[in-house]
Order: sequence, then C-alpha cells, then structure tokens
Amino acid sequence: MRVRSLTSRVLRRAVRHTRWLPVLAAIALISPLPTATASSAITVTQVRLAAPANVSRGAPAQLGARLTLHGLPLIRRQVEFVSRPVGAKAWHPLGSVATGFGGWAWLPVAAVDAPTEFGAYDAGVGSLASSRIASATVHVIDMTASVPARVTDNHPARLAGRLTEDGHGLGAMRVHFMFRQSSGQAWHSPRWARADPAGWAKVSAMFHKSFQVAVRFEGGSGLAPSPLAVARVRVVRPAPKPSARFVFPFLHPSVAVSQGEWTQDDGVDIRADGNACGSGAVLVAVGDGVVVQEGISGFGPTAPVLKMTSGVFSGRYVYYGHTSHNFVHVGDHVRAGQRVTEIGCGTVGYSSGPHLEIGVGVPGGPTCCPAYHATSAEIYRQLVASDSS
Repeated sequence: MRVRSLTSRVLRRAVRHTRWLPVLAAIALISPLPTATASSAITVTQVRLAAPANVSRGAPAQLGARLTLHGLPLIRRQVEFVSRPVGAKAWHPLGSVATGFGGWAWLPVAAVDAPTEFGAYDAGVGSLASSRIASATVHVIDMTASVPARVTDNHPARLAGRLTEDGHGLGAMRVHFMFRQSSGQAWHSPRWARADPAGWAKVSAMFHKSFQVAVRFEGGSGLAPSPLAVARVRVVRPAPKPSARFVFPFLHPSVAVSQGEWTQDDGVDIRADGNACGSGAVLVAVGDGVVVQEGISGFGPTAPVLKMTSGVFSGRYVYYGHTSHNFVHVGDHVRAGQRVTEIGCGTVGYSSGPHLEIGVGVPGGPTCCPAYHATSAEIYRQLVASDSS
C-alpha cells in the first residue's frame, strides 16, 4: 500500500508540471534569452512597402508600409523607414512611424531629386521578432529646355525639350510647348511634338517679340508628369545690310551750291548756299564706316576722318575739312546718311569762309590727306552721281 501511494503522488506531481510547458515555450519565443545575440534574431513579421514608381523631379513622395503576422495586421508597432541612392550599400534613416488601422504606417518625403531606393522594416523587440527590409526604387522624371538665347525677327526659332527618366531619354512621349511674352501672363499657343528615342522633342516657330517658352510632359503610360522647364528667347531685329551706295554729304542736298561752283584741290570744295554753316549745313556719312580721327592740321580741330567699310571707297579714308560741331566721335560706327558734323562758321583752318572740303585717301595710304588732285576726280564723280539738288 505504501509503494502504491508513493507512486501515485509522483505521477500526480509530474502531470501538474507538464501543464506549464506550452506557456514556457511561448515565453521563450517573445523574451530574449540570456545567450541571444543580434545574429540570432527571429523573423516573425512581414512588411510590404508601397511607393510611387516614379515622380516629377523635386516632387514629394508618400511612402507606406504594412506590417502583418500570418496575414493579420499588426497595430501600434514602429516601422523604420530608410533610404539610399540607387547603387549605394548603406541605408540612411528617414524616420519611425507607428502602424495604425490595417497595419499601415505612412511617411511623406518632401522632395525626390534623384533616383532613390526606399526601404521599411519592423525592428522588433530586443532584436527579436524583426522583419526583413522591404524596398522599392522611385525613379525621377525630368525635363530640360534647349532654346537659342536670341533669334532674329522674321526668322524661325528652333526650340527643343528633352524628357528623361533618371537621366535617360524617354522616347515616343508627347511633349507640350507653350509660349508667353513675359512672366505673369497666361501660357498660350500650345504646340505638341513627340520625343525621339533620345527623349528630344522639337518644334519651330516664328516670333516678332521676345518671349518665354515652357516645355512639359503631361504624364501618362505609367509615368508622372515632368517639371515645367521655362526658358527665355530674345528676338532681335536683323542687322541692316551694308550700304553700297555713296550718299551726298549734305543732310539736305539742296543747301549745297550747284556743281558749277565746286572746285577741286586735295579734295572737292563745296559751299552751302548763302554761306550757311552750323545747323544750317549739317553733313552726313557718305557710306558705312568708323570714325578714326578728329582734327586735321589745316582743316580744323574737329575735322572727322572715317574709314569706310562699304561702297566704292571701302577700306579707304574719307575726311571732312573745315567743320565745327561733331555728332560722332572716334570709335563710333556710322551708317550711310547718318549725321556726322556741320560746316564750321567763319574761318576754320586754312579757309576763306565757311565751306566743306571732302576728300578720299589713296588705297592703303594714311588717314589724311591725298596729294593735290591725286584722288579729287574719284570723289568728284561720286559727288556728281549722288547730287540730287
């Protein structure tokens, strides 16, 4: 009887202890063991990352991560968000957010300027019950405008924009071109062009005033819209064509005395009717040229010399003797018919009264002056041909 009683007590005690085994096993799963290390972490949660496939350069991105355990959402668990440049190895922390309804945690990213890999994970408790990093790459859609800084009025302006994803051209997409004259105005006259395989879209347009051009991809085919690329184009007037004709040197040719009263020496002497001078006898450039000298011995301190750049005397020097007030000075470029000077009043240089002596130097010669009658016949013929008095 004693043996049986002792055996019964031992069996009952053993049964009572075995009832705690499931509880002890569960505690072992969620509590760190004294010998546990980071390398022995147990992955028991799953994380799914939601991120846009691509964004417009500089645009924000919304990241979402969902934690689950055996398909069931985990609430009030901290999700760690990280990022790294595409191709890099090290992750950089972005922030920690607690999961809410459905096991989701959300983190906004202010701006994405380059292709970036984003990640999210559950750090777990004491390095246990952690998840692996779920990651996704967000690509960047960009647009650059390529336009000339200036175009000539009545000439077509060739405008281009390049659509890229992570710096690589996106072809076959429709690109939108818009125009306006200045900031603050509405964009108008939309034009469309399809990008070539390198991402370039091109249009040609003609403008008469300076303008701004904006180029944009509006989005589509799973791609985010591009930024609005804006550039300014200045429209300039075409440069006037050089004048090949010889212009009579008087602003008002009728002021000059008749050809029968002209005389030749180094150049040709021409008086104004009634010995007019000053503002009554304004003189102009006989052709296009550059003012290279003011003042000639014997012809007065203001006598201008022009180096001609067009016409029959191109490359040679034309001088105006016995003048007073000049409208142009050394270094100025002048056009045919532009005001240059005035006939001086009284005696200017070696003269007997107000008059103009105009002459032309010999080819390859100095700025002034030709020998007596050396070139006077040449300029006399031009003066006679251009005289309309």
